[in-house]
Amino acid sequence: MPLAPKPEDFPKIRGALKFYQVFAYVTGIMLLLLCVEMVIKYILGYQLFAFSNYGVFAFVPVKTAVAPTGVDLSTGILIAHGWLYVVYLFSDFRLWSLMRWNAVKFVEIALGGVIPFLSFFVEARISKQVKSYLAGREAEEATLVEASN
Repeated sequence: MPLAPKPEDFPKIRGALKFYQVFAYVTGIMLLLLCVEMVIKYILGYQLFAFSNYGVFAFVPVKTAVAPTGVDLSTGILIAHGWLYVVYLFSDFRLWSLMRWNAVKFVEIALGGVIPFLSFFVEARISKQVKSYLAGREAEEATLVEASN
């Protein structure tokens, strides 16, 4: 018999679900931004810099004679996505452990942050599953309380 979430954990599950939903979208958007940045850098041959010797915001050729100064936004997007993905994995783990799902479900949710657009679809499906599960369990609990009275 698979383990089921405890009724006293339902408020924690709702909080974990909200946290997961926020970071699924944040991670998905950052992944799409990273993909655009990689196309610009590796296919078009430009990097995005801010406050550099080329201007406030400038696309600088990767192979340039004068090395750009300033903030390398291309690398910043890469680093930001990496750290936000770590937070996404934490939100995934928290929801997964409270729902007492199997390990395959954890990996399935984790893949949402590394495949472009997948986090949006996975988030919608997981949110629907969790909400319907909680609603069903709460209705079941209410029926048991009514029957005992």
